[in-house]
Amino acid sequence: MKILDVGFGRKTLFEMYSSTKMSSKWQYGLVELSDKYVIEHISWKQFSLIGNIRNNFNMLRKCDVLFQTYIYAKPFYLLAILRLLSFYKKRKLIGISHTELRTANTWLGNQMLRFVYHSFDKILFHSQKNIDVSVHNRLVKADKCEFLYWGEDLEYIDKNINIKQGDFFLSTGRECRDFPILISAFSKTPTLPLQIYTNKMNYGNKYDYLEEEQGQFPNINIEFVEKSATTTQFLAQKAGECLCVVIPLRKEDINYCLGLTSVVEAMAMGKPIISTRNPYSPVDIEKEGIGFFVDDEQSWINAINYIYNNPEAAKEMGQRARKLAEEKFNISKCAEQIDRIINSTI
Repeated sequence: MKILDVGFGRKTLFEMYSSTKMSSKWQYGLVELSDKYVIEHISWKQFSLIGNIRNNFNMLRKCDVLFQTYIYAKPFYLLAILRLLSFYKKRKLIGISHTELRTANTWLGNQMLRFVYHSFDKILFHSQKNIDVSVHNRLVKADKCEFLYWGEDLEYIDKNINIKQGDFFLSTGRECRDFPILISAFSKTPTLPLQIYTNKMNYGNKYDYLEEEQGQFPNINIEFVEKSATTTQFLAQKAGECLCVVIPLRKEDINYCLGLTSVVEAMAMGKPIISTRNPYSPVDIEKEGIGFFVDDEQSWINAINYIYNNPEAAKEMGQRARKLAEEKFNISKCAEQIDRIINSTI
């Protein structure tokens, strides 16, 4: 059985994994299933008239399962039409939506999106709340949706990361981060060390304003890093050495499981978590006893003081986090779920 793994940069991302032996989490279980299935990785062209035509025809390559790790509608218009005309019916379409399914600004645009989404055999989500919204908007039927248990490559972590309980708080997020509130909270707790690693520019997120904050507070270290496999491995080791992972999110941007990558990495490392409250997150860190949700500056100050002044409690939170990663949120469980879905749809 052959699986076509399609998306922007999929081939490059797999080659990066193969050459550096980095974590397999961004392969969404396909590495773990490579002994069972023939898997071909296809990278799309950037959206343009010619690029869209090429992307659509790439979908017609011979395979049994077409697996999309981030759902985009445009490359599927041709395949959706052909399936409507009873072509490619035996091929199964499985995709992952990292947000609620997108809507259009026009009635016709929404009908086109529904047409594409309904051509999928199964759509997986990182958030139950995003499933509920997508079904409510009538973009997909509930029986085609499923929550995906995704997480870190625990085998990679255990073999390559030196885990110890350090004394500093760590933020490595790049997407929709509220660094001002984090810096303000730590500036009022001058004995608690914070390390921030991020990009000056990450897609639509600009953090170059942090240059003005560098060196302003002796307990806050801010460094800009570039995206690369080396950086990814460096930051993973930093997570292994920290006391606690902190995830400050911009509240106005919370409409999906923002910060999930940092959450599952912290769990794999056995670290407690402090995060802006996110109702879309699949992990309730307070209910699970692995950290604290915060809503304002004072709650940030209270949470970081508690973690720093209670190292044994922090250690126990980390142990519970690792246990949760082993039981549910890891790439092996993700692969088992993908495998089950493939077999049930076939």
